Amino acid sequence: MQIRFAAGFGILLVLAGAALWLFARDTEFFWFRGGPLGAVLVVVGVIDIVSALRTDRRKL
Repeated sequence: MQIRFAAGFGILLVLAGAALWLFARDTEFFWFRGGPLGAVLVVVGVIDIVSALRTDRRKL
């Protein structure tokens, strides 16, 4: 099974969000704090992965 670009991008979002949430909770990026921004990136990444897998299974 090939990993599509959307699923790969979702995995990168989950990894980046987890790193922000774990290691940079108090760091500020412009007006965002690392912890909440990391949690949002994880949620968006999971949604991206799920949507990519759902469309992948419909093609089979």
